[in-house]
Amino acid sequence: MTSLFSELKRRNVIRVGAAYLVATWVLLQIGDVLIAMLELPGWVGKLLVLLTVLGFPIALIFAWAFEITPEGLKVEADVDRSVSITSVTAKKLDMITIGLVIVALAVFTMDRFLDSGREQTSAAMETEVARPEQASVAVLPFANISQDAKNEPFTIGIHDDLLTQISKIGSIKTISRTSVSQYRETTKPFDQIASELGVATILEGGVQRAGDQVRINVQLVDAQTNEQLWAERYERRLTAANIFVIQSEIVKAIADALQTTLSADERNRIDSVPTENLEALEFYFAGHQRLALRNTEAFKEAIYYFEQAVALDPEFALAYVGLADSYQLQEDAGGLSRDEMFAKAGAALEKALMLDSSLGEAYNSMGGVEWTAGDWAGAEAMFKRSIELNPNYATTYLWYGTLLVEMGRVEEAVRYYGLGLERDPLSPVLNESLGTAMEFRGQYDEAVKQYRWAIHLNETFASSFLYLGNVNWAALGHIDQAIACHKKSIEYDPGARLPRLYRGLLYLDLGDVQKAEPWIGSSLRLAPLSLGPLAGMALLDWYRGKESEALRNAEKAQKIAPYYWDHRLFQSMALSLLRNFDLQQGNLDGARAWYEDAYPGLLDSDEPAINLQNYRAAIDLAYVLQQSGDFKRAETLLDRSLAFIEAGSTSRLGVGGYGIADVQIHALQGDGQRALAALRQAIDRGWRAFWWFYLKGNPNLHALHDDAEFQSMVQEVESSMLGQHEKPGGAETCSVL
Repeated sequence: MTSLFSELKRRNVIRVGAAYLVATWVLLQIGDVLIAMLELPGWVGKLLVLLTVLGFPIALIFAWAFEITPEGLKVEADVDRSVSITSVTAKKLDMITIGLVIVALAVFTMDRFLDSGREQTSAAMETEVARPEQASVAVLPFANISQDAKNEPFTIGIHDDLLTQISKIGSIKTISRTSVSQYRETTKPFDQIASELGVATILEGGVQRAGDQVRINVQLVDAQTNEQLWAERYERRLTAANIFVIQSEIVKAIADALQTTLSADERNRIDSVPTENLEALEFYFAGHQRLALRNTEAFKEAIYYFEQAVALDPEFALAYVGLADSYQLQEDAGGLSRDEMFAKAGAALEKALMLDSSLGEAYNSMGGVEWTAGDWAGAEAMFKRSIELNPNYATTYLWYGTLLVEMGRVEEAVRYYGLGLERDPLSPVLNESLGTAMEFRGQYDEAVKQYRWAIHLNETFASSFLYLGNVNWAALGHIDQAIACHKKSIEYDPGARLPRLYRGLLYLDLGDVQKAEPWIGSSLRLAPLSLGPLAGMALLDWYRGKESEALRNAEKAQKIAPYYWDHRLFQSMALSLLRNFDLQQGNLDGARAWYEDAYPGLLDSDEPAINLQNYRAAIDLAYVLQQSGDFKRAETLLDRSLAFIEAGSTSRLGVGGYGIADVQIHALQGDGQRALAALRQAIDRGWRAFWWFYLKGNPNLHALHDDAEFQSMVQEVESSMLGQHEKPGGAETCSVL
């Protein structure tokens, strides 16, 4: 036995076996990743395992029978032992085995990393995915069995509208369109899809349109057992009314199969016929499909389609809701003025609710209008009413969560984003919005994961590239990555104002006015009545010494009421420019008047409420009050602003962070040592965004301007930013791994 073992070692059979096993493990791990990525059938993996198992004894036999020599491969019995080089071959095999072990460790580590990435949504919410409820369903994209590509939009529309009808049943958890659309033409088994979406059942079907006839085949399947719970084929004359009748029958059959009782209100909503005009219905389908693309050009197209729908059927309530949503999204993207949006969206929603007061979608859209108008209480009531009427409408959880972030109720926002993700787990915009909440928590790495996950779900999702760029710039200090990500955002949505604006402001931080000018300028040309671009141009003009132009744009900006956190950042900067000019002129009343107009609550009450919306303005106003001799009110504003910051409602870094607001408070309160310590902490943590605006010529820090330590820190920040700008090369691509 000993001699056999020695011979096995001499012939390197044991080494070949060890190398083969390690190589096989690496191959199977890589194969597992590729099979999942390419959605290959399960038998491919089984075949790979079988081939590697069969290959093992062949490899051992080959190692026993043959030997590598300087002249090539020879049968072992023909090799003269005196010239054998098996010891040399052994060393080579050892090196190969060590290399394979290193590769195996790298694959193992990468696999753990990818697993962590796939689990990031649930980890970010700090919740665990519960077992799917029995009354839960994912409606997979329907197949277009007409074999005519022209019928594809109609098929998608039928699917989306049926999904909407099912979502009206509060007791059935229904996965939203964005998530199920990821499974178009998938080969994944039902149990895997159900596990990924957190449901118990799958509905699949197909639509065939031929002349004036339509056929819809559907089946409901238990995802774990593959048991068919219900199936039906509907063949009717193609009319809008018949389509809604078929949908109503399908929804009721699903409710019966899942043993769910429908309320009277739910039955009425399911039985309603939104329109009897088939052409209007198809325009409505097209409008919703454009809205799902979420870019400026698509919003314009959506408006056109919804306008056509209501022109054909003036009593089509849902089309008015789609129109209102489109107006709001277009205004947010900078393609519509605020006043025009209010007029058009308001009129559309008034008409929609007059036609059907039970539309949860309409109340959600009305909540958006109320929010933009500054009526948060009204907006919150509308969002809650929308959830009451349609608890599966993921968009409401998105919009309500975003309002809660704006209100400083970040933890509640995370909860509502989580509820939205239960219904639409693969939604890029919901995952992106959760990332924004992570930024406000100060969890910047988690925010990056969310933005990257959103891009993984939609590789051309422009807004996630923007937010990924901003967190790299303003929180992590990765300027080259920020520029690359902003570039991608502009590439995927060239009509959007914000990516251009932020890219220009980033270059301004780097001191590169020549590169800043075209980006800020193009942002303003795209949205000449938008707060951000106007404030951005004011900052650019102030930076390059064009004082009158800066004041003109700043005054235009402050007249536009902000309704989102970045709007308020820009408004506070515009107000600061106007304040600073008046202070230079000795016009204290004029400086105070800007704040009386924009934030009357800061002056009307002896106990002003300080929050995410007004704390920056409160600090700037405090300086004006000190110069006017109103030290008591100034101190109240400063104390309350500091308490707000220390309560943790927002974090220091990021575009929406408080930056060096605490430094300004301490300086205005005459505590230079605390101010310098806070500034040191901010710089060490990576604060840089808008550094020149806050550190150079800011009256709030006047008490520190002659301090040597302060001057040294200003020079440190300036040098670090110039160093970033002068660094050769830089990232050419935005990292989304």
